[in-house]
Amino acid sequence: MSTYHLLIFLLGILVVVAAAASPSPSASTCSAPNASMSFILSPLDLQNCFSLQSLMKPSRYPYVTADGEIFLTRDPADSAQHTNLYNVGRISYTGPLELRDPNGRVRSFSTFFVFNITTFTKYNESGDGIAFVVTTDSEPPQNSTGRFLGLMPEKASDRHQQFIAVEFDTFQNLEPEILDPSASHIGIDISSLSSAKPYLNTADPSHPLYLYNNYTISAWVSYNSSTHLIQVWATNSTYLQRPRDPILSVSRNLSQLFENFSDIYVGITAASGNNSQATILYSWNFTVGEFQIQHSSPGLPLLWSIVVAAIFAVVLFIAAIFAVPMIVRRRKLALIEQKSILAIRDVSLSVQRYRYSELMRATQKFSEHRKIGKGGFSSVYKGILRDGTILAIKRMREGLAEADVISREVEIISRIKHRNLLELEGWCYERGEALLVYQYMERGSLDRYLHGDKSAADSQELHGEIRYKIITGVAAALEYLHFGLTECVLHRDVKAANVLLTDTMEAKLGDFGLARLINRDEIVTITAVGTPGYVAPEIVHTGRVTEKADVYSFGVLAMEIACGRRAIDPSNMICSRLSDWVWLHHQRGSITEALDPAILHPPSGPPLRGDRDGSELQQLEKWQCVLHLGLLCCQEDPEARPDMSEVHQALKSQTVLPPPSSWALYSIRSSGTTTRSDGTLAPSPESSTISDFTMTASLTYSSQYVR
Repeated sequence: MSTYHLLIFLLGILVVVAAAASPSPSASTCSAPNASMSFILSPLDLQNCFSLQSLMKPSRYPYVTADGEIFLTRDPADSAQHTNLYNVGRISYTGPLELRDPNGRVRSFSTFFVFNITTFTKYNESGDGIAFVVTTDSEPPQNSTGRFLGLMPEKASDRHQQFIAVEFDTFQNLEPEILDPSASHIGIDISSLSSAKPYLNTADPSHPLYLYNNYTISAWVSYNSSTHLIQVWATNSTYLQRPRDPILSVSRNLSQLFENFSDIYVGITAASGNNSQATILYSWNFTVGEFQIQHSSPGLPLLWSIVVAAIFAVVLFIAAIFAVPMIVRRRKLALIEQKSILAIRDVSLSVQRYRYSELMRATQKFSEHRKIGKGGFSSVYKGILRDGTILAIKRMREGLAEADVISREVEIISRIKHRNLLELEGWCYERGEALLVYQYMERGSLDRYLHGDKSAADSQELHGEIRYKIITGVAAALEYLHFGLTECVLHRDVKAANVLLTDTMEAKLGDFGLARLINRDEIVTITAVGTPGYVAPEIVHTGRVTEKADVYSFGVLAMEIACGRRAIDPSNMICSRLSDWVWLHHQRGSITEALDPAILHPPSGPPLRGDRDGSELQQLEKWQCVLHLGLLCCQEDPEARPDMSEVHQALKSQTVLPPPSSWALYSIRSSGTTTRSDGTLAPSPESSTISDFTMTASLTYSSQYVR
């Protein structure tokens, strides 16, 4: 919107306010619009101004949600039995309009409405569209479902109404009296369902008004009583202002059309037949006539006129200062959002796109008692759909800023299939919110079992066999990511909080928010580097990462599971880092003493101490295998670390590999790195060097690793 248009718009608002404040007559909230009057739909406060009409009685549709969305037709996701498909949903302004001037001519009028058509079917298998209508019918005609859009009855002998409608049609009807051009078109209907020419065919999926793309569409319709010109503008949510050029223009004298009818009504109507779609109305404004600036009366002093004009000028100037940047920003954000939606849709053909309102309802508006997890980049909520399906819904922090994150995560997860990787069920990107939908894991994360408020039952469940199964499962998942696809997938955030557990305590690695697709053996440079304690030293030191960084994180995780200790323990002044603590046990020849006592005390049978038989020694050797692998994976030199195929094979065969022959103990100076607000590490902007990792026997750790 240009500054000029903005000023004209604000001037109009000021004139309206001035007119409302003047002693001239004005309509009350619910009086019928007349010359120079208008109404604005308020879904959460319909009062008696609007009526929701349906052909089915009783019927759930149309209805208003708690968020102020008006569902005109049945949501296909609604499995309730009482919602019949063959129905009409219409919202009408109560009472006839005062559209005629004293000479009986239909006045000029204009309307603006925002709606969404959400289809769940293939092209031309949905039904049936939405239309704005000015009509002589106070209610939808009987037998006007499906292709008749609530505008006229099916039988020609029952038709007596006159109407002008602007239809957004999603079903192609080839009956001779209709002959729709396609299953995605926009037309102006004048007392007929055959759109007047020219109509707009939007059947090309790349068209910005392709009606099967589930766009939120803004539409403007105007009628000029002097020229008899009916014009239509429309745009999807990419733009926030009316386009310069109309998409449709038809000349028709509405005074002649409604000549023999005294009552004229206005509404928004939608219908379903054999198939349905969710038709949602968000807002609707309607104006009769044109606002005009009232001139001062002859007795008004010149000075007062100058003062009023000066006040108007100051108000306009101040409003422009604040409004122009806001409009520019909103348009920019809308463009970013639309580009993000297209990017996500292109890489997510195998997963479902959910509506924002559906996920809001499933999580009770993202209430705190539905929150089941929180990370640096997102919060996770338990969601229950209408059909009872339970999902985990990840709400990205600052949706627009995370558009690249959600697009990358959808792209990666939608192409991977592995029993130890969490499956993506769907996504949503709407209203600046980025949401990912996953399988719901009742048991939650491994972190809860290792370090949370563990009950006695939890402790029993996380016994040695289960822990070994979890470690092996995560290793299998990483082996698949590194070697099982055409490209190598770097997970970059392997940690206990991202390992979820099924009902059978099987591990599923999730959260691909930091993941990257690279060519095999490629080295990439990164900024955000993961979670403190799990980050490979070369990342903080150089900012460069290969798949060996995932190997390092896995080594930390394996030792964390085996020892029951966190990756970083700031209270331990000697060995804050878990890998150093295990190494010192190895140097003393007592590496199995580092194991969690819960492993050495299985849920049944004697502890693995004292006089050990062959079975007990085998168990200790198995866990010695885990600890040696953990140390091998956490070596300073990435090239010295095994790859995940070697790690997985050693775990499956329970092969005890020799531990590293040397070890570097680290002191981390605080000038080298900083901790982001999201919990990740990054090079410090105050330091000319990226980091200072120095070998030393004197261990001092900065507070940046504290979780």
